[in-house]
Amino acid sequence: MSNSNLGVYERTGQSIFLLDERMTRAGTRVGLSWHPTDYELVTDDQMVELIPYVMLPVHYPHWRYGKQALQEKQRKGTFHIFEAILNTSPSICYLGVTNTLEMQALVMGHAKYGHCDFFKNNHLFGETQPTTVVSRFALAREKVVRLIGDPNWGWDAVDAILDAAHALEEHVGWLPSQEVESDKEAREAAMEQLRELRRRIADEGSRSNLVKEQLEREATELQGRLMRYPFFPTNDLLGFLADPANTPKLPPEAHTLLSIVRDQGLYFQPQARTKFMNEGWASYWEKHLLLQPEIGLPLEARLTLARYWVMHDRQVTNWYFDPYALGLRTFEYVDQKYGFDEGEAEMEVKPLEYDSEGYLIEGSQTRTVKYTKRNRDKMMEVRKWYNDNRFLDEFLNEELFEKINLDSLEWVRRVMKAVNEILRKQGWNPSLIFDPIPWTLEEMMQIIELWSSTAESSQFFHQQAGGPMFPVAPQTLQTMATALQIVGAFDADKHKARRMIVMRTAYHSKPMIWLVDTGRRSDGVWTLKHEFDENFGPLMQSEARETLKYFRRLCGEPARLVTMEVRTDRFGRPSGPPVPFEYFTEDGVTVKERFL
Repeated sequence: MSNSNLGVYERTGQSIFLLDERMTRAGTRVGLSWHPTDYELVTDDQMVELIPYVMLPVHYPHWRYGKQALQEKQRKGTFHIFEAILNTSPSICYLGVTNTLEMQALVMGHAKYGHCDFFKNNHLFGETQPTTVVSRFALAREKVVRLIGDPNWGWDAVDAILDAAHALEEHVGWLPSQEVESDKEAREAAMEQLRELRRRIADEGSRSNLVKEQLEREATELQGRLMRYPFFPTNDLLGFLADPANTPKLPPEAHTLLSIVRDQGLYFQPQARTKFMNEGWASYWEKHLLLQPEIGLPLEARLTLARYWVMHDRQVTNWYFDPYALGLRTFEYVDQKYGFDEGEAEMEVKPLEYDSEGYLIEGSQTRTVKYTKRNRDKMMEVRKWYNDNRFLDEFLNEELFEKINLDSLEWVRRVMKAVNEILRKQGWNPSLIFDPIPWTLEEMMQIIELWSSTAESSQFFHQQAGGPMFPVAPQTLQTMATALQIVGAFDADKHKARRMIVMRTAYHSKPMIWLVDTGRRSDGVWTLKHEFDENFGPLMQSEARETLKYFRRLCGEPARLVTMEVRTDRFGRPSGPPVPFEYFTEDGVTVKERFL
């Protein structure tokens, strides 16, 4: 069959596999490695339907996924999804059928050779078991569907357990897992240590009161730990609750549901903790891989792709907060700082070209192409051993932050000059035109504030009397003001401004909750303790109450959550430093609160 007789899907598929074969050669040469990958062409509607179910071909039913599916369908017209890829082996890369061929090339570089390489090589993903995840999730779906159809369970009972489990799905321990001795072994060792302390108290304490007091303090502390269960506090709340030995009041089916949600939580945790790295890595390779000589893209394709390569730079604040833009800038900084060229080399290639119908085909002429070999060993090391927090804490240093700030100021000044020109051409009041643009942040901010107030009043007069609207969108003025505020904050306190950006990364801002005691050897009350972080302040009270209620539903006993809270005066204003605070529920319905 000739190419002219093939359908659109077949011709698109041919171009995709031609690109993939060349990208594989280029990716292997530059040091990338990835899971085997299957491509699937899907429509926009199919892509939207997959989003709530985390893009997996199988997933268990729950009302929140149905709600998300409805929301995504309502939002469908406001965005376009170019691709999605799964951390599975073989990986599944969904490509939007409405993408242009140039966009297909870009998202293949982004997804397979960026994300999939990251999934395979970053150390946090080692325990996600990508070769079995699809079968595990399929089995989980079967179990949930079977329970829903069981007359002894049904939708309501299943949802009651899943709702509580989902409230705790981020509290599943910290990857990579650490080997710890069992509770029984630790308790036996502690009891032996306690016997030794008592022997020393009787022996050494008889000769020195100071030594006796020190040994008695150690013995009292150790005896207190022996009274608690578990012996070691755990932040794997779902894992602890899913163990029948810890929650005997829960039926076996409930333990199964908790294990399912915990497995999902562990699977997605590395992605949440490497969001900036993952997107930055993929954004780096969607450009640098496609420029490798093995690909041989036509000039027209490169010009088209150049517009996409800067898509995350269109909003200046993205450089500070967006995982794509900030992650890309940080990896480019690592490359510039630690990478180096290793000389030139040559290769024989047949460049790609467009046929008469606009599809990519291999040209007939072989060319000798020179290219520069690049050492990216440091980038590869960072990709393997870092997470977002370490990545930005180390590389979003003053040098890089200063570079981003200078680019931001350049953008603000460029926009301000354009605004001046528009105001001049449209005959606005000369008092609104500032030429030349001042250099200080304070003066630039005053101009933007004046323009913002003018825009607000012009909107009012436009609605009332049909007056002209200020020719700059309020969102643009707000973005300019935000950029100046960030630069000003950096100038005032470089360390604080940088830390505020770093602290926004993924799981770093998630509250750390530890189970410290089940009350098995004391009052029967389960005790959770929040690891208070002054950078984020107290827990949201509504979430603390609801989460404790869900925890009570699963543990089956009275439960308390100990944290820190700020007192307020009679006007509701914060007063003084944070002090110990307790949430307590006995029945899972009413939550009592008090300062300790």
